[in-house]
Amino acid sequence: MRPIQSITKELVFSFLAPRAPESHKGNYGKVLAVCGCEEYRGAAALACLGALRAGAGLVTLAAPECVCTCVAPRILEATFLCAQSREELLSAAAQYTVCLAGCGRKPDNETANEMSALLAAAKGCFVLDAGGLSAIGTNHNALRPCAGRLVVTPHPGEMARLAGIPVAQVLQMPADVALGFSQKTGAITVLKGHRTLVATPDGTLYRNTTGNAGLARGGSGDILAGIIAGLAAQGLSPQAAALCGVWLHGAAADKCAAQRSMQGMLPEDILEALCTVFLENGR
Repeated sequence: MRPIQSITKELVFSFLAPRAPESHKGNYGKVLAVCGCEEYRGAAALACLGALRAGAGLVTLAAPECVCTCVAPRILEATFLCAQSREELLSAAAQYTVCLAGCGRKPDNETANEMSALLAAAKGCFVLDAGGLSAIGTNHNALRPCAGRLVVTPHPGEMARLAGIPVAQVLQMPADVALGFSQKTGAITVLKGHRTLVATPDGTLYRNTTGNAGLARGGSGDILAGIIAGLAAQGLSPQAAALCGVWLHGAAADKCAAQRSMQGMLPEDILEALCTVFLENGR
C-alpha cells in the first residue's frame, strides 16, 4: 500500500485559478445533470445547485416532468430537458462538458440501462453517484467507455455493491478497496466517510482533512457530486476536480457547523458556506 497523502488547502487552491475578468459562461463549461425521480426530487436540486455554486457556466437538468416542475422554481439559473426521449438524452450527453448522473435515481434495471447508455455516449468527464452507482453494481464493463475521465462517489454501502464484497470489508479496509476499484476500472474513486478517501488509477491515495458529522444527512452527497461536476466543467482534470470538490465540500461544512452546529445544519447550508470559503481564499 502506498502512503496516503493529505488533501490540503494549498493543494486545492493551486488548481483553482481566479476567474478571468473578460470571460463568459462558455468559458466555464456545461453540466448535464441526469438526476432525480418522483421520490427523490430534492436530490436533483441539490446536485444542480452544487454544480452552479462551484462555478459551472451552465447546468441543465434532464429529468422527468414532475422533477423539473418541482426544481424549476427553486433554481432560476438552470435549464431543463424534461421527459426527454432516450435519443435526445444521449445526444445531449455527447455535447456537454460533464455528465453528472445518478443522484436521486432508483437503483433498478431501468436506471442501470440508462447509466450504461450514458457512459457509452458521454464524451467528457462523467460523475456517477448514488442510485446510478448501485444500479451499475458489479457490471464494470459499463464503466469502461469512460475510463480515465470517470469519477465515482460511493458511500461504503455503494462501494460494497460496486466491489461485490460485504460492507464490513469496505469499512475494515477502505483504502485497499478504493484503490483496487480505481486500478481495476480506471475511475477516480471518492469513498465517502469520516475522512473521505480519493483513489486514482495510478495507485495514488489521498485523505481529506475537512468535514464533520453534520454531513451525516441525506442530500450531502448530492451536493458533493454537483461540486465535483461543476469544477470538472471548468477544465479541472477528473482527479483535480475530485480532490478540490471533497476538500471544499468539507470546508464549507465546517463553516456551517461553526455557525449553525453539527446538530442543526442542513446540506443546503453548505451551498452558502461554500461562497465564504471561496471569498476567504481570493476566489
